[in-house]
Amino acid sequence: MSRPPPAACHDDPNRDVAGTMSTMTDLLARSAARVPGRLPGGGHPRPVAVGALLAAGWALLAGALPCAALAVIGWFATTGGTASWALRVGADAWLLAHWIPVDLTSGRFSLPPLGLSLLPIVLLWRAGGWVARSCAVKSRADVCVGVVTLAVVYAGLVTLVAVLARADQAAPDILRAVVHGGVLAVVAGGAGVLWVSGQGIRLWRRLPEEVRAVLYGGAIGAFALVIGGILLVAASLLVHAGRIVELARGLGPGVVGLILLLLLCVCYLPSAAVFAGAFALGPGFAVGTGTLVAPTGVSLGPVPAFPLLAALPVSPHPPGWVMGVLAMPMAAGVLAGVVALRRSPAFSPEATALRGGLAGVVGGLGFTVATVLAGGSAGAGRLADVGVPLLPAALISVSTFGIAGAVGVLALRGGRWVWSRVRHDPDPAGDPFARLRSLVPRDGGPAGSGEPGLPVQRRGRTEPGRTDPGHTNPGHTNPGHPEPGAARDEPPTP
Repeated sequence: MSRPPPAACHDDPNRDVAGTMSTMTDLLARSAARVPGRLPGGGHPRPVAVGALLAAGWALLAGALPCAALAVIGWFATTGGTASWALRVGADAWLLAHWIPVDLTSGRFSLPPLGLSLLPIVLLWRAGGWVARSCAVKSRADVCVGVVTLAVVYAGLVTLVAVLARADQAAPDILRAVVHGGVLAVVAGGAGVLWVSGQGIRLWRRLPEEVRAVLYGGAIGAFALVIGGILLVAASLLVHAGRIVELARGLGPGVVGLILLLLLCVCYLPSAAVFAGAFALGPGFAVGTGTLVAPTGVSLGPVPAFPLLAALPVSPHPPGWVMGVLAMPMAAGVLAGVVALRRSPAFSPEATALRGGLAGVVGGLGFTVATVLAGGSAGAGRLADVGVPLLPAALISVSTFGIAGAVGVLALRGGRWVWSRVRHDPDPAGDPFARLRSLVPRDGGPAGSGEPGLPVQRRGRTEPGRTDPGHTNPGHTNPGHPEPGAARDEPPTP
């Protein structure tokens, strides 16, 4: 039997390369066809209202179903209750994340878990972005239609969940469900639509550069104080680790219950961080009516057996080092001013102070809004008031951030100016502080004039930049200051 020719056994390599290049070209063409507002198959884009309707539905399901699933898992680990009761607990937790209070038999519970609130916010942001990508969002009218439809549908679905979750033991507020669901969808979902469609970027760029810098710096300053609050809570939890272990053993939740309890603590960790920031700011916070936790003193009564509350100080008079946390809000205000100045530099001291101060004021207002969102009621009786006092927190945060921002940027500007003078005009004699001394007025001439002259001998030391009026040296000629009759471009005569 004769062997076939080699060309029959192997494909042509040039043909393989051509086929591979053709496949890659098709893939690139398909990727380029997937532009915002057009379906992947190249068909007509769906209407904006239809896309917003679908986005509101999957945003609600993606947020409510995990909460219900965790509640059912906790019900399996317990011996009491029913499946419907577990589903209601999960729905109530999801509604609390929307700042919707629940009326219990023991009182109203409205303390929101800010960590869990991030879930619907992120989902609505993604839902709004999906509407902008998959629908024909090209104008402001399309943006308005998408945001309004998303808000109306989402508010209706949240209200439906609140109605289905109502029971004699726990009844969510229906009116708050309508209002808060719609507002959250407008804020988070509308931001997603504006960002992905490009309308938000265009609106942002239309703002003056100074306004954008102030807003950005203020947001960074408020966020920095919250981060400092998280660090403060973590440090306090490490110090009181023994109390946390005792509380966990006293509850006896089991393995599954312990995991769920840990998740609950994580959900309330951002709220605790805001309270810790208010503690560092000065006004402190309350864990019940008639209580106060502040650097100046602690007045607490009986608190629930919740592991996160183990971070509360137990002594009525905190140690002296606790007063050091008062530097946190001042550092956050300085950071707000510096960030605003770096994004939009100012060349005069007045503009520098104004921009830094305004950035600090914006940061203080932002942190005040965070304190309002973190507070609420944890039941009847003493726990009806949990949070930060609004008026003292607003006044202290705005003033502290504003003053720290203005003073901080001025100090930074002055320090950089002095350092540049010292660095770029050093003392020829090797004294690094000579330039600093020359900035102070002395006898014999104005300060900082920079006029070179003959050195003055005092106590065996030469002070540069000082001229002795009574000292003459006929043999000395300063090349930088020739004699009146000499030409400037001629070398000095010996």
